[in-house]
Amino acid sequence: MHRNKLALCAIFLAASIWAKSGGADPAVTGAPGDGLCTDCHGTSANSGPGKLQISLVNATTWTPGTPVTLRITLSDPTAQRWGFEITARSAATPSDPLGTLVAIDTANTQLKTAGPLQFITHRTPGTRPGTSNSSSWEVQWTPPADTAAGSVIFYAAGNAANNNGVEDSGDKIYTATLSVAPAAANPDPTPTPTGTPRLLSRLSFGSQVDAGVWTTALYFYNPTGKAVDVPLSFFGADGQPLSIASAGGDHATLSIASKGTGYLELNDGVPLTEGWLLALLPDGVTGFGVVKRTTDATGPQEITLPLMTTTSAAATLFYDENQGDSWVALINPTTSSVDVTLNARDDTGASIASATLTLAAHQRQWFLVRDRAEFSAIAGKRGVLEFSAASGAVSVLGQRTKGSSFAPVLPAER
Repeated sequence: MHRNKLALCAIFLAASIWAKSGGADPAVTGAPGDGLCTDCHGTSANSGPGKLQISLVNATTWTPGTPVTLRITLSDPTAQRWGFEITARSAATPSDPLGTLVAIDTANTQLKTAGPLQFITHRTPGTRPGTSNSSSWEVQWTPPADTAAGSVIFYAAGNAANNNGVEDSGDKIYTATLSVAPAAANPDPTPTPTGTPRLLSRLSFGSQVDAGVWTTALYFYNPTGKAVDVPLSFFGADGQPLSIASAGGDHATLSIASKGTGYLELNDGVPLTEGWLLALLPDGVTGFGVVKRTTDATGPQEITLPLMTTTSAAATLFYDENQGDSWVALINPTTSSVDVTLNARDDTGASIASATLTLAAHQRQWFLVRDRAEFSAIAGKRGVLEFSAASGAVSVLGQRTKGSSFAPVLPAER
């Protein structure tokens, strides 16, 4: 009778029966359809002071074809020898295998089969006789090729034995399961914004005593046959992201229908704020900005500004100090500091002033040219201002003011 019981029992016997120290029989994990070591050991599973754990070493979910490592840890303060067996089953039909088990530590573990079912159990060295408190083993599982297979359940049983070689004499049987779901089908990742970078050199909004009320309106046209998104980023003169309440923050996205237009007005009722805009334009999309100032004395005045390139290393602006005041907006559109050389020529082509300006990443410098000591020589003259960046890029836009009027001056070359 005892012999028949041994033939049928689902047992690890890593310590109690020396014949089984070389590995448990297949199908003793407690999984549906399997037996369990308690059939022979005559003790209730999980009744001792220890426990069995299954954990994933390098993952939390499974991905088709990507192997994962499983760690089986058996602990019991009374044990001196250890055994285990583990199998992988379909959560939907637990009597069926799922994926492929691999014994990666062949000195201490081995693969056994029972029909289509796979099991990994200990070898004799893997029972670690005389080891106290706990023992662990690592195995590998390769998932199926399709997440449609669903979750896998790992079933394991362990024998925390007392190493006295006597069956039914102090060994403790423990069981554990671990369910692992497939990785969710990756939703389309948030796309990295793409498009041709263009910048608007001036954003002015808010109000200031003696300066009036300012707003900036942004216009875009999509001539293509499909809807597009236009990502916008706002920067302050210091190069830091500029949060604008009327835009919803320091970033905004305009969705524009096919053949449609996009519009955004920056009109925050805050102290007068200056900055600039970086837009990523999908193929075919164009745009411009309108800066408007309203005062009690003059009423509304507007200046239309183009979207400028962000890749120029050189630019040339005309100036005519006999007809108005020459202003310049210099913007560093890159993420690194840029040195920009500015050279002034008169109408004969002679160089009359020169200086090098350093712009931090995303910084804008906006100044009346002749107010800089280096360029006082242009007063009463006309000619050109030459800009060049030793490395990186610089965007240049001029503005001429006369009295309360103002107008853009576009670079002659970029």
